[in-house]
Amino acid sequence: MATQTVHDPVCHMDIERDSAESMSEHDGTMYYFCSPGCKSSFDADPEGVLRAEAATGHTGPKAAAERPWWRFWG
Repeated sequence: MATQTVHDPVCHMDIERDSAESMSEHDGTMYYFCSPGCKSSFDADPEGVLRAEAATGHTGPKAAAERPWWRFWG
């Protein structure tokens, strides 16, 4: 069975859902995080994180070839 890739909206890292360190539910959507620190940042201001996520265009998992290296953390 293939693992599902999910996107950490805080650091923009794509991770395997089954290996996510933390998760939070917000407005009926589950968000997954690579670390407890990213979860804490999200929980402190979920709307702000999601606005910033939408502004960067990093709204979901992307293949490495689709993500220029200089914009990975942008």
